[in-house]
Amino acid sequence: MTKQEIQELKASLSIREVIGRYTKLNRVGRRWMGLCPFHGDRHPSLSVNEEKGSFVCYACGERGDVFAFVSKIENVGFVEAANKLSIDSGQLAIEGKDNKEARLLPERLAIKEKKENSDAEQLPVVNSQLSIENEAFLALLLPAGSGCSELTPTWLDFGVGQSPCLVPERWKAMRNRLVFPVRDEEGRLAGFAARRLSDEDRDKPKYVNSETSGLYRKSELLYGLYEAREAIRREGSVFLVEGYKDVLAMHAAGFRHTVALCGTALCTGHIALLKRYTTSVRVMLDADKAGRKAADAIVPVLAGEGMDAVRIGLPEGDDPDSLFRRLGREAFAAYVREAVRQTRPSEEQVLLGRIRKGIGLLSGVAEAEKRERLLRVLEDCLTQLKGLSVGACRPATMDWRWV
Repeated sequence: MTKQEIQELKASLSIREVIGRYTKLNRVGRRWMGLCPFHGDRHPSLSVNEEKGSFVCYACGERGDVFAFVSKIENVGFVEAANKLSIDSGQLAIEGKDNKEARLLPERLAIKEKKENSDAEQLPVVNSQLSIENEAFLALLLPAGSGCSELTPTWLDFGVGQSPCLVPERWKAMRNRLVFPVRDEEGRLAGFAARRLSDEDRDKPKYVNSETSGLYRKSELLYGLYEAREAIRREGSVFLVEGYKDVLAMHAAGFRHTVALCGTALCTGHIALLKRYTTSVRVMLDADKAGRKAADAIVPVLAGEGMDAVRIGLPEGDDPDSLFRRLGREAFAAYVREAVRQTRPSEEQVLLGRIRKGIGLLSGVAEAEKRERLLRVLEDCLTQLKGLSVGACRPATMDWRWV
């Protein structure tokens, strides 16, 4: 099963239509809500996000994609669940024996394929297997409270949950931790970051991450990029923050064009990802010694890559998550907007930049006569721009000896 086959299959399905055959759904804003079929639900707790192709129950914690839903409700495996889904209509159906597509689905969707090609050609199969195993662990997570009612919906949308104490051996290191699912830019579940529940447990590592694999490489992943892609393109810029909870706070405040490094180290893989969507980066790391040091290093690196990078300051000791919790959504959003406004250059700074750029270009003209002529052109342009007389601006800014 290749990555393309997975994408084609998912694209052909409407999760709203599939789930709607089991429970009535009503539109509520951007989501569809209904009674959860997995527990005795009396009030609509099931939320279906058609745009992301996912569902979550705010009461019992069941979540996943369309395959996870059918697998759970029909009590079948992944392949059997896919076999029940009609590719053409996106509706649940038991296919007949003469339906060639239905007969081929189990074979196409089988993860354990015979190795017939090179390792490079088999990589999509391995990655698909890892992604499916990750989705299985995601389904085990319990609902996790954010401790802030204004943050909880975003936490649920991102699939944040608490790992139970009893988990398969592979996930033992993540048990009884707050788990952040990490998706790649295409939405595949690459891995997890599991945070200790209390900072008082100093004997435990703060974070436990998935093992490095073909899907999970921290140097090539930006947390929240999958959810932020369209907003980054729309806004023309991106906020770069430090941690997982910082991304969630920014998204909850309306700044959906936010991603995280998941640390303070900026790698070439991160830069390549950012460049695919924008060249304007607002660096907003934690306001502590490590965060300031990292921001001081990151901004010039991004600038050296031809990107427009500015640093957004936070109150001493704060990060986006802590500031959101302290101020509340509206006040936090107002703070960020004002901080961004203060980073924008003034009219005078823009003019000075243009003057310096013009002088820099003129300095490369060797012929004095040609240089003087071009200097007059630049002078006239700036005079018209500022409404100043030649005599008023020339002595201060336009002496030919500058070049």
